[in-house]
Amino acid sequence: MTAKNFTVDTTSNTQGGYLDVERLRLDLHGVTVTSLTARSAEANLVTGTLTLSYDQLSGVLSRLAGSGGPVKVAQAPGSDGQAARVRISGTVGGRQADGTGTLLAQGNEISLSTPGAEQPAATWRVELPENVGFSAARATPDGVRIDMIGHLVNLGTSRFSR
Repeated sequence: MTAKNFTVDTTSNTQGGYLDVERLRLDLHGVTVTSLTARSAEANLVTGTLTLSYDQLSGVLSRLAGSGGPVKVAQAPGSDGQAARVRISGTVGGRQADGTGTLLAQGNEISLSTPGAEQPAATWRVELPENVGFSAARATPDGVRIDMIGHLVNLGTSRFSR
């Protein structure tokens, strides 16, 4: 299953904090239809990826920075586990934010921290099928790729399936 070009809002519903998602892909393995009338199915294993371009990340940080001007997000070395390192340059919250930030993907939430900030600039919650969560994040030349996995997923009861 693939979904392209959709948005998720920040968990705090911050004005301009919507995040454009380039692509969400889910691969379903061992699918069993449990009820045709209830439109219910189960998958033994769900794997997938969520892709965020640097332009999309730059756009949301620029909107959140307000009058600070454009903020640029690019690849940085050092992604580890669920934390993708990204290079951030520009003015965020009235201060210069040049350096390495972190995009953290845990559970079904993505947060983006800027250099020197104690709190994430924003956090987004992505509606995923029940029992599916983010397992890794890495900065690639084209954007941040977030991997996900889930076992024994009931596809008929999630908001994602509607």
